Amino acid sequence: MNNVPTANLKPLKETRFSISWVVPVVAILFSLFLLIRWQMNKGPLVTIQFDNANGLTSDSPILYRGAIVGRVETISLNEDNTKVAVVGRLDLTASSLAVTGSQWWIVRPSVSLQAISGLDTIVGPRYIEVSPGNGEPLFEFSGSNDAVVKNGKAFTIISNSAEGISTGAPIFYRGVEIGSITKIGLANDSSTVKLSFTIQHLYAPIIRTNTVFWNESGINFDASLTGFRLHAGPLASLVKGGVTLATPTTFGDLAPEGFAFILHDESEEEWLEWTPSIELSVQAAGE
Repeated sequence: MNNVPTANLKPLKETRFSISWVVPVVAILFSLFLLIRWQMNKGPLVTIQFDNANGLTSDSPILYRGAIVGRVETISLNEDNTKVAVVGRLDLTASSLAVTGSQWWIVRPSVSLQAISGLDTIVGPRYIEVSPGNGEPLFEFSGSNDAVVKNGKAFTIISNSAEGISTGAPIFYRGVEIGSITKIGLANDSSTVKLSFTIQHLYAPIIRTNTVFWNESGINFDASLTGFRLHAGPLASLVKGGVTLATPTTFGDLAPEGFAFILHDESEEEWLEWTPSIELSVQAAGE
């Protein structure tokens, strides 16, 4: 009767809270938080194709209005080895620069008769500058190795040769520089030379569908039995070459952006006598 089993109850051991495993967990969670926050604050990647990337390095700055808005991450040849692909990361606040119409170029020191520019790149790193467009989002661009004329209207000149003219050459109207050559290359069928140029918005109304252009590079010397004639273009054109234009007194319609003109070897006397009255784009001058 006394053989009834009795339970042998043992008290559970008290579980002690250990901070030794909490510290690494908190550290991991905090690191993940910082990583996610960093990713969310990163701006877009843009790829810019240049003819060459001389002077650029990884971490070279991308500037807009003198402020750093991004950095170069990688520099490599493109797939067919004809261009250099520069991949840059924009700041999140500069994402609006990655749109159609944005222009990108490498700033290098330049000394000419008109101006001295890019001198900060002599002692400091070369950098990419951007002029924003206003189109749809875009992340692949074709850049320029020369400075781009900001706030300008782009046109094209077709010529048999680019002899005497180089990129950056000025474009004159009545002796006043109103634009410049931005790019020189062969046409698609290689039969002619295509010169891209930009006219400042202020002077864009001067460019009409019947405007004429001629090569103003160097010095022209004509001799005959009756005498000789020496003609030299503006001083600036002696360095990089130059192009001069004239618009008829009875001028045509405004030339649309991208309109192509023919480059003549020299001017005709009639062109020099044209006196059109054209109101300039005052609104563009104030922008």
